[in-house]
Amino acid sequence: MTIDLDATRPQIRQHPSRHGAQIVDPIQETQFALLTPEQPDIADCDTDRFYFPADTGATIWTDTIETPYFVPLWIRDEEGNTVAEVNDQESVTLPPERYNVELATTQVKLQFAVDGGIAVTSMEDCVRLSLSGTDHLHVGARSVHEQPAATVTTTEQPEDIMAALSTLGSALKTTSCERSFPSLRGHPPLVELGDELSIPAEIDSPNNGVAIEVPPVEEFIYPVVPLVYYLGATLQPGPSPRIVTDEWSYPLDGDDGFEPAVTRTLKQVLLLDCVTRTEGYYQVDLHERTEVEERVDLDFAEVYDSSLPEQLRTYLEIPYESLADIVPKWKLTADVRPYAEHVSALPFLANELAIVRCPGAVPSDDEALEDLSEQVESFFRDNPQALRRSTKARSTNSSASTTDADIFRPEPADSIEQAYVGDGLPVGASKMTVDAYYRRLSFEPTTDPQIQVAVVCNDEEMTDENVVSDIYGTRDWVEFDITFRDQLTTMEMREVLKSDVDFLHYIGHVDDEGIRCTDGYLDTRHLSEVNVSAFLLNACDSYEQGRGLVKSGAVAGIATVTDIVNEAATSVGRTVAKLLNQGFSLAATVSIIKEYEQIGHHYLVVGDASASIVENRSGTPNKAVVEKVGSDLYNLRLFGYPTLSTPMGTMFIPQIAGVSSFYINSGQMGSFRLTESETIDFLHKQDVPVDIDDSLNWSMDISEL
Repeated sequence: MTIDLDATRPQIRQHPSRHGAQIVDPIQETQFALLTPEQPDIADCDTDRFYFPADTGATIWTDTIETPYFVPLWIRDEEGNTVAEVNDQESVTLPPERYNVELATTQVKLQFAVDGGIAVTSMEDCVRLSLSGTDHLHVGARSVHEQPAATVTTTEQPEDIMAALSTLGSALKTTSCERSFPSLRGHPPLVELGDELSIPAEIDSPNNGVAIEVPPVEEFIYPVVPLVYYLGATLQPGPSPRIVTDEWSYPLDGDDGFEPAVTRTLKQVLLLDCVTRTEGYYQVDLHERTEVEERVDLDFAEVYDSSLPEQLRTYLEIPYESLADIVPKWKLTADVRPYAEHVSALPFLANELAIVRCPGAVPSDDEALEDLSEQVESFFRDNPQALRRSTKARSTNSSASTTDADIFRPEPADSIEQAYVGDGLPVGASKMTVDAYYRRLSFEPTTDPQIQVAVVCNDEEMTDENVVSDIYGTRDWVEFDITFRDQLTTMEMREVLKSDVDFLHYIGHVDDEGIRCTDGYLDTRHLSEVNVSAFLLNACDSYEQGRGLVKSGAVAGIATVTDIVNEAATSVGRTVAKLLNQGFSLAATVSIIKEYEQIGHHYLVVGDASASIVENRSGTPNKAVVEKVGSDLYNLRLFGYPTLSTPMGTMFIPQIAGVSSFYINSGQMGSFRLTESETIDFLHKQDVPVDIDDSLNWSMDISEL
């Protein structure tokens, strides 16, 4: 597919409904607003005006500009030195000079170039920049989307596979510790099977003196791939797993085995890189640095100036056990069957810094669904109409009637999300496919910033779930187009699936023959075209129909692996709508409903589980846990859920008065003691899921604790 590069760049234009500018990323379909007192003139400008790389530049004629909500920012001088940092309700005034202002946590990477004085006023709900000595500023925008630069071809021979995977580090924009910033990593080259090993000449792999040796078999090759990518290392055959440099080596086969040793190494290196990088461009107060400095005696300024081999040696001399409780909760663990045909999935998993495991043979396990179906059957045996399925007889007596050959439960993983690449139906994990990963890259840029959501209800008895039409789109500064359809025919349902919809929320019945419509069944397994990007099939045993949608063109969706109870399914549908509307990925959404919904474990993601339909206002979607610890004292803990646009290594700062520390954005991001009024004030800044006494609430619904 030929892509018009101009069409893929962010656009900076007059806001359609407010005075100011609207920045739209046509790839990610994200948007951000900059507000001005009057409608300003806007014209293109050169991107070389900006300190950091920018895809698009525009000049905006105004002396005052305001963000629609609070956004932390850094101000640097012409040489890149930080002269001011605003991450709380504070004011900063700077004399006329040439400045670069970088905004954090925006849906598009934004920076301003200013020739003049700057007065920053930071308030609870916005940040205002007032300029002096100039009547304009330049705005630079960069998409967070990354395209692979090339495709490498390999045979099925392990040595060729290792040579191909050694190119993944070519995507790194630096081999310093700053590669822990996602924007400085880049998407690895694609890897495909072919008749010969072929590495494009434009691929320039780092020559940083680091190699990883493993025995030349897939079971050892695949688990080290994310570490190979992150280190920019060469992958080469060896008698035993180890990291090798000119001066030293480090074994990757601990007492508990090879894969756990690789996991610990990747986690430890990323954590310590995030700490060390605070000596560089972003000399911020990072919470994890404070924690690490209490455990180890390191001169981080000296470590920052060291070579990569020297940094690694310093890091790995520290016992992992001394840092284990500081390591962020990992986003993704992926079980990949160790076959050559799955090598194409590895660049995508490396891009997310996934923990990769290679399970052995997966037996068919009828017990995998027993704990799911038993509660349904025992409670509704005498009340079948309460199940979200039609009265049409099924071809099997079991309520767990999915037709995938192998049903099994993967080994649990200590991560937010869990995925599986291979044949079979993995209960408790997302079912990932290489085709779905590739579809992530096959975007069609759009100039329409609206998020298209279609809600379809094909059963009059399930209308209680129709309220999700009112949930999608309840976001300030994000434009939605919500359509509701009911009682569709097979032809009408086919047309919905062929339309350019970002998300389809289906409420109704699914049977062996397909999705039930008013005039029969539409079997998605026989469709030739599906343009819906993502979906929820909130119906009984909808996995096969969900898999059909993904095979026919969808990127990803949420489906069920057994019968579901109508009332509980309605609750799940509402929760899914709220989570997706706040920027949670499909995988994170399923992770949360498994925690809090009665039938949450009946759901899984098919396809690219990292897909999301909107971006979170704070950057990283987060959940709050509130516990009472005194008469008017509460403990507030925040948990981050990384996404494709805010991956592992991103920083997050909670908007709590007096808090100036940043946190790595995965898992627990701080614990804060607040009064009731302070807690509610924070929770009302954004509608987020809130755990109170192990039940899920929504912050905007909380008026007292």
